[in-house]
Amino acid sequence: MTTITCPLHTAARRFGDAIAIEGQGHRLSYIELDGRISALCEHLSAQGVKASHHVGYIGANRLEAIELLYAAMRLGAVFVPLSPRFVPEQQQALIRSLDLQWLWQEGDLACAAKPLDLSPGYTEALWRFDASRGVSLILTSGSSGQPKAAMHNTLNHLAAGEGSQDQAPLSIGDRWLLSLPLYHIGGLAILWRCLTCGATAVLPDSEALADNLVQQKITHLSLVATQLKRLLEQQPQSLNGLKTLLLGGGPIPQSLLDGLKPYSLNALTSYGMTEMGSQICTGPANSQGLSGFPLAGRQIRINKGLIEVNGDSRFIGYYQQGRLTTPFDQDGWFATRDLGQFIGEQIKVIGRADNMFISGGENVQPETIEAVLKRCEGVEEVIVVPVDDAEFGQLPVAVVKGDWQAAALEKRVMKKLPRFMRPRRYLSWPAHLSTGELKISRATISNWLAKS
Repeated sequence: MTTITCPLHTAARRFGDAIAIEGQGHRLSYIELDGRISALCEHLSAQGVKASHHVGYIGANRLEAIELLYAAMRLGAVFVPLSPRFVPEQQQALIRSLDLQWLWQEGDLACAAKPLDLSPGYTEALWRFDASRGVSLILTSGSSGQPKAAMHNTLNHLAAGEGSQDQAPLSIGDRWLLSLPLYHIGGLAILWRCLTCGATAVLPDSEALADNLVQQKITHLSLVATQLKRLLEQQPQSLNGLKTLLLGGGPIPQSLLDGLKPYSLNALTSYGMTEMGSQICTGPANSQGLSGFPLAGRQIRINKGLIEVNGDSRFIGYYQQGRLTTPFDQDGWFATRDLGQFIGEQIKVIGRADNMFISGGENVQPETIEAVLKRCEGVEEVIVVPVDDAEFGQLPVAVVKGDWQAAALEKRVMKKLPRFMRPRRYLSWPAHLSTGELKISRATISNWLAKS
């Protein structure tokens, strides 16, 4: 048990009138937010919310989500944000498997969980609680299949936020746009980064990213390479006010790096995962696929080609139907199933061990093919998956998003990769999978191919 004063209350004492949350008609200082959370805790307690209860949130990034997270932290409850894009059947299944007793949802509440009322008044209180207890459940990306629910405690989240400062300095007056959904670890991590240093988490006022950057005076931004490409092509002036740009992991096309040269911002790439509270390694954006240096409080090692991680931000286990499983060795190391290597002091992620397949007796790592194809003109996204073949066992097929030409892709692949890695087909990205989610799983693409 590790009893601490609520980090939000500490932030209110340290940063006072500094703006904690802004956007969507709200402008709350750390003192004001602390008071609202105190009142909300009393309000939730009166409704019957208790320590260890799982409280769900289904909706867009709104003030209600942020307040529910901090209130759950103080009460000892567990915040469980879920994607509103899940169909009702999926939502129901997750509500059951993650044991949600309470739920706030935009629109009608279509489940057995008790509805939450989030309409507090103001009162003051100093809350202390056990920061080693679970405070959040976040679904993993499920890139290789069914997502899991990773549980973190407050100490994990604070360590993740503090370690981010190594490569992405943040302070009072800085403004990080909540451009990633709070049901993804990348979105939730923004709140904890801001909380540890008195910066402002900004709720987007518009669906247009460029408009938010300019009108809300954003200094820090998380996004993927495809979003950056569109900003550079359509509204490059929107980048003028940025100090730090945190991109997803993997190689960044040289054309994007060249496009950033006129701007005085710190462009970073990162390797992270839900289980480690978001970032593990971060470093200068590059086209070589280097994912950066291990951040403070993180430990990383290569064991037989596989990346293993440990540290203060490591989650406490996977939760399902009342059980918490702890997939760690006796020293606390978590095996990621990512293949990687150190290049100097930086990590390079090669791909997922469970994505590799055999074609004609040769080992094929689909991420290696994807890295080559992503550097081709017009390619926004690509996933390579195996399909069964009577002669070779399995053959690679590339599903490609963007404005591309198969001949150009084939030409580049034949220059850069051995023949057995050449995709036998290039298929257009299915329109019904363009849902706006951060990631589309390989399993989803494979299932789509099997039905085509």
